[in-house]
Amino acid sequence: MMRNVGSSSSGSKGIAAVVGVGPKLGRSVARKFAHEGYTVAILARDLGRLSRVAEEIAREEKAQVFAIRIDCADPRSVREAFEGVLSLGFVEVLVYNAYHSSSSYTSHHPTSFTHIPFQSFHTSLSVSVFAAFLCAQQVIPGMMEKGKGTILFTGCSASLNGVAGFSELCCGKFALRALSQCLAREYQAFGIHVAHVIIDGVVGPPRETNIPQRGVVAEQSYNFRSEDGEGEGESSGVMGMDPDVLAQTYWSLHVQDRRAWTQELDIRPSNTRF
Repeated sequence: MMRNVGSSSSGSKGIAAVVGVGPKLGRSVARKFAHEGYTVAILARDLGRLSRVAEEIAREEKAQVFAIRIDCADPRSVREAFEGVLSLGFVEVLVYNAYHSSSSYTSHHPTSFTHIPFQSFHTSLSVSVFAAFLCAQQVIPGMMEKGKGTILFTGCSASLNGVAGFSELCCGKFALRALSQCLAREYQAFGIHVAHVIIDGVVGPPRETNIPQRGVVAEQSYNFRSEDGEGEGESSGVMGMDPDVLAQTYWSLHVQDRRAWTQELDIRPSNTRF
């Protein structure tokens, strides 16, 4: 299902599709691309909540924003959602920001490997990497035809290091990183910039609000660091990263000169321990 909000697009730029939009990073990335003149498609499971985000961005940025429901654990839902996205026009930008909100990840309490249900593990992989695979497959042919495009995958510290008790998260994020590297090497010659953005820290609310927002699924809204016991916002003395500032990094990757493309970068607040 798709809902259209905002004024008519000028058609001067392509579509920016952001998968995994909640009140933090996904929202900020979508708003940044809308601000820069793109028609934006935002995708998440809760269409009602998503529509309110679309209305907010459209009102603030005087842009056209489409809210499209997607269940990243369901391949049919992913394909149907992208039928809607592709019907809007050339998808120039894909940002994949979804993750599976398993109980161990959201609570930061490890789950013994022998106690992880197979279906939960499968769902985590489906959301972390299978859906990312499907989304990329939908947009790459159009990018190749146009000779340009950007695909950005959101990772976290679990993309780099296995952590005891967090097999679901780590396996999916490891695989997403590998997918990013493979696509970058295969398609850079076609003018498609693929990059992996590692969010190594807590993503708080935008500085303009300073109000913690919780309970939105299907967005990578914060990162796991086992040694810090971090949660959402600015708990435990951790400096929360402003998602609007992070969104600027995503934009910078999109407009980066192709003579010196970044394939992977990590972002962290200044008080994070290495």
